[in-house]
Amino acid sequence: MQLTYHTDYSLRLLTYLICRPSRCVTTREMAEFYGISLHHLTKVAKALTKAGWLTTTRGSGGGLMLAAHTPGAKIGEIVRCTENTDLVECFNPATNSCPIHRCCELKSILFQARRAFFEVLDSFTVQDLARYSAEVNQLIGAKPDPAISDAQSDC
Repeated sequence: MQLTYHTDYSLRLLTYLICRPSRCVTTREMAEFYGISLHHLTKVAKALTKAGWLTTTRGSGGGLMLAAHTPGAKIGEIVRCTENTDLVECFNPATNSCPIHRCCELKSILFQARRAFFEVLDSFTVQDLARYSAEVNQLIGAKPDPAISDAQSDC
């Protein structure tokens, strides 16, 4: 399965924010750090905010922060929210026009593969993305955030 840029950028944005938990961060700061389109990242941030994963603050000193429940969210939840997980046409009965869908084994094989994929993603939370927060903060060029414990920021 290949994830869209929207999902990739969503996970990058969450990684950045989980490593900076006590700061409001702008999309411009994150776009510049990752070297990605500000326009695209802004769309991603809006979608994550609308879905309730982020909170926003307007004005000077404003930006994005994780919603209170987001650090405990499973990565699989985020991917399900940002990605169309219908791997093939027959996964969606409303649009399925495959003439062999009733006897085809491919659908059940792909269902099993998707289930296994999400079992792995659901075994990790957004907080797990902060495992290497000290290194991420070093790459950002910022001091490590004291809100992250030593256990979370050490390898």
